[in-house]
Amino acid sequence: GETVNIAVLRSEYAVNVDQARGPSAIGSHNWVGELTPLHATSSGKVLLAFMAADARRDLLAAAGLERFTERTITSVEDLEARLRNVTRDGYVVSLEELEPGLNAVAAPIRDHAGEVIAALSVSGPAYRLTAERARDVAPVVVAAADDISRRMGYQG
Repeated sequence: GETVNIAVLRSEYAVNVDQARGPSAIGSHNWVGELTPLHATSSGKVLLAFMAADARRDLLAAAGLERFTERTITSVEDLEARLRNVTRDGYVVSLEELEPGLNAVAAPIRDHAGEVIAALSVSGPAYRLTAERARDVAPVVVAAADDISRRMGYQG
């Protein structure tokens, strides 16, 4: 019942290339085509987590870690710790890191060779997509991303 996006890496940003809006009257706006910061979004963290460490370091040095809310991660060390959790857990939850009141959960989409080529995210207002609910829907997001990956030829 929430908004679903697919995002890919573009320069120093995650760009949403497709979106399915949930049925609720109150939801997130149309993100398609918008460039969003990698460090402050669930999709961006997924894309960062699965890239080579050298490439990630260079990209973060160029992009910086701008603060958008009081919850935005602005420390490289803290971000790296979060990214290790993403690779371990297979998903990430972002709570009001880009905008106050906006929460999201994302998982990786892989190509036929197993490379992460995109992120599938579910986002919604914090009063509806609470931290607990985001963790509860994470397995569904992971399963959907895995299904898309299989359609892309991934056999893992």
